[in-house]
Amino acid sequence: MKPRGKAPGSGALWLLTLAWASVGFSIYFALGVVAGHGLGLTPLIFLAAGLLFVLTMFTYVEGSAMLRERGGSSAFARHAFNETLAFVAGWMILLDLLIVISLAVLSVPHYLEPLTGDLDGTAWGAAIILAVVIYIGGMNVIDLPARRRPWFLLVLAGADLAVQLLVLVVGLFVVFNPDLLTRGLDLGSSPGIEEAIYAAVLAMLAYAGIEAVANLIPDLELDPAKFGRLVTRSVWLVPVIYAGIAAIALMAVPVLPGAGGPATELGSTYVDAPVLGVVSAYDPAWLADGMRWLVAVVAALTLVWAANTAMLGVSRHIYSLAINRQIPSALGQLGRRYETPFKAIVICAVAVFGLALFGELEMLAGLYAFGATLAITIAHLSVIRMRFSRPDADRPFSIPLSLELRSGSLPLPAVAGALLGALALVSVLVYHDSARWVGGVWLVAGLVGYAVYRLVFEGVGMNRHVTVDPHSLTRPHLKAGLSRIVVPIFGTTLDEDIVSTAGLLAADPRSDGDEGGSEVILLCMIEVPLSLGLDDPLPYGVEDEAARVAERATEIAREYSGVKARSEILRVRETGSSIVSFAEEIDADAIVLGTEPPNPIRGGAGLGGVGETPPEEVDPVTAYVLKRAKCRVLLTAPPGGEA
Repeated sequence: MKPRGKAPGSGALWLLTLAWASVGFSIYFALGVVAGHGLGLTPLIFLAAGLLFVLTMFTYVEGSAMLRERGGSSAFARHAFNETLAFVAGWMILLDLLIVISLAVLSVPHYLEPLTGDLDGTAWGAAIILAVVIYIGGMNVIDLPARRRPWFLLVLAGADLAVQLLVLVVGLFVVFNPDLLTRGLDLGSSPGIEEAIYAAVLAMLAYAGIEAVANLIPDLELDPAKFGRLVTRSVWLVPVIYAGIAAIALMAVPVLPGAGGPATELGSTYVDAPVLGVVSAYDPAWLADGMRWLVAVVAALTLVWAANTAMLGVSRHIYSLAINRQIPSALGQLGRRYETPFKAIVICAVAVFGLALFGELEMLAGLYAFGATLAITIAHLSVIRMRFSRPDADRPFSIPLSLELRSGSLPLPAVAGALLGALALVSVLVYHDSARWVGGVWLVAGLVGYAVYRLVFEGVGMNRHVTVDPHSLTRPHLKAGLSRIVVPIFGTTLDEDIVSTAGLLAADPRSDGDEGGSEVILLCMIEVPLSLGLDDPLPYGVEDEAARVAERATEIAREYSGVKARSEILRVRETGSSIVSFAEEIDADAIVLGTEPPNPIRGGAGLGGVGETPPEEVDPVTAYVLKRAKCRVLLTAPPGGEA
């Protein structure tokens, strides 16, 4: 996917605005399922889960600001531990993203009830879910979220925050009665200890979107001092607002005795649209009706846009997994017109529709908690390890309250977050059967697939960091009519750019195999001095290094659709003439060579630009090939130059 510029007004305040947009929507479906188990303890449960959210935000901000790359917990684990643990984190993040999208989509028809009537269980409800899935899938395939997000997201995030604060403030005037919070509350039995722990784990759902925030940080310009102050002081806003809304909710829709014990309609009647249930209890009736319409419009728009941006997160996440060869590159293949992983988006859209249509809210919430607690625990442990493995790395933001040790510093909030995350994971495994089994199957299936892909198809170790040139995931736009391309390689940093250019020229997007595209011959030359014969033994390691360079270049070339790639290792006396001779022997259509970035000054040698003699970036070998070759010679330069 093409890199994009910095977000308008990027900085700490912008990050916090986007953080609210990425996290604030989840109260619309988390409140009911948590209140159904937590009863009168629900506000305190949201605060307790909010503590883990705050600790996790500190960890994600430090890691993302330091590494300046997307991937969240998966990227942290790659730099701190190994590829296998990075895959585990990435695989669980993918599951969580799909569940968040499904829950947002599932909630939309329920929040539209003031406008459409009750659509629960009807074909119209399923039609709305399908329409939203098609909309978010289509928007992401044609790459609109990334272009339109900044200012629209800012406005929508502001409207969402305003509505939630309005629900809170109006509730303080019309339903405020603290006695209702403790009515029927009996610690240890109502709710029971198991139910309270279960509710606390489910409350993690309210803070869905942390990974999305982590993926935004690399796009921001950070003033370390201002950024640190703003994050430290403002990150508490989310759990405080959530706890306040939960308190108002239990005053509006209180816990009442029932046949099965104390219960609140937030966990039953209104479980699919709990905030709508809260404002429906406001009095007088005109106020309730007005608030219902307001919540319906803003909540529906917020949920649709949250699903849309989460799908953008899915596409970027899958692209990241493909680039790092943790899933087959074909899944991260970018489209020709819109550079988005369209295959992955379509597959995920189908999965989301299935989860939203047939999934049950509480089961999805528990499954989310399984993935989130595992990914969060890995993130904390990774940032702790990087404090010791990379103590001198630039950290625009550092977690406060660190203990200085001889070999590094120990971030105490990250330690606390790792412990709480691990305990939360254990509680999910103990108390949530469906999450334990479904999540376990997802994890085991992913690890088996990862092992088979890496060991059998790629032939690399599970812990070896191997990346794919991002250009190889882009469908080529070039049709150069070249059937045989020679690419001299020299074991330098320019090799990948040279091979990528040749791959784009040779690729056939209609071919899924080795047939139909052009042939790329990767020519690795060992220049033998006159003091030795061409067939004499070479110094130790020379031939092995040439083989390694040729193998790596061949791997890169084969990432392009339909490209037939092979390598040749030649012993030569003079490099330039050997390239020309080899191209003539095989009747090559083109030779692709690398150069240094061209001189930007134009107007001839007198002005320091390109004159009658070759510019400095054209070395003697390149100059010889340009002059003597009988086929086309194409030059490529590293990023920042011109080809």
